Amino acid sequence: TMWVTISAVLVLFMLAGLLCLETGMSRAKNVGTLVPKALLSMAIAAIAYYAVGFAFAFGIGDIIGSQGFLLRDSGDPQEAFGIMGLSDAIIESKWLFQFAFAAVCLGIVWGSTLERIKFKAHIIFAVVFAAFIYPHVSHWVFGGGWLQVNVGMQDFAGSTAVHLTGATAALAALLVLGPRIGKFGPDRKPKQMHGHNMFVLGLGMFILLIGWFGFNAGSTLGVTDGRFAEVAMVTMLGAAGGIIGAYLMTVVLQKTVDIGMVCNGLIAGLVAITAPSGYVENWAAPVIGLVGGLIVV
Repeated sequence: TMWVTISAVLVLFMLAGLLCLETGMSRAKNVGTLVPKALLSMAIAAIAYYAVGFAFAFGIGDIIGSQGFLLRDSGDPQEAFGIMGLSDAIIESKWLFQFAFAAVCLGIVWGSTLERIKFKAHIIFAVVFAAFIYPHVSHWVFGGGWLQVNVGMQDFAGSTAVHLTGATAALAALLVLGPRIGKFGPDRKPKQMHGHNMFVLGLGMFILLIGWFGFNAGSTLGVTDGRFAEVAMVTMLGAAGGIIGAYLMTVVLQKTVDIGMVCNGLIAGLVAITAPSGYVENWAAPVIGLVGGLIVV
């Protein structure tokens, strides 16, 4: 229980990293709107995930969970979440850990809609996303749903359930919202829109890296067998590979070091290693991260 709770706090710390990333890459005039958006997103997601999201994600059912709302069901709440029986941590710590995943997934969306979306629209989206969209997908992938049970899908810490879901939702939002105002000139040629603070961006990257150890190593849901240390090592090696891959690609393609893309390389390496972090050998981790870093550029 203690390890799951500590890991949940580390994952929640990633929200600060995402906020720093978004702040550093935005224009200074828009920074003031980012903080309340991030805080309200977290608050709304917490209530929605407590009320129905966790039950949809981990309640018993092939397509979607159907019991355990408000963390309660008839009898022992532990029995309402079949897949959660794999760990003896108390249900409240499991909720906190899985809520942190949901909050980070939503954070991917609010970061991607940078300087594009109205505040009210984002609030409405946050409710729908945290209550239904993310829980639905995560149930399929690692909540005892059909992809996990019938297909045998393996996603150790959420590359698909969290990062791909967040990225897909962000893409859908961007297709509706369109580019940022000022992105294209009168000739329809794109303009480079630089962030205003690379130090804050870099700080955010280190916060994300630290939080990611809770994301991956925390998914072991225990420390007694020492597996969490192996997963943490694999995570670090994957991150290193992603940074190096992005750096090399920017030097080759742009003849210079692109700070934003090197930071994206860190994230790409971490995302790439998240799903297999509990299954691959140590030597494979930097290779996987390297490929992720190359592709993201």
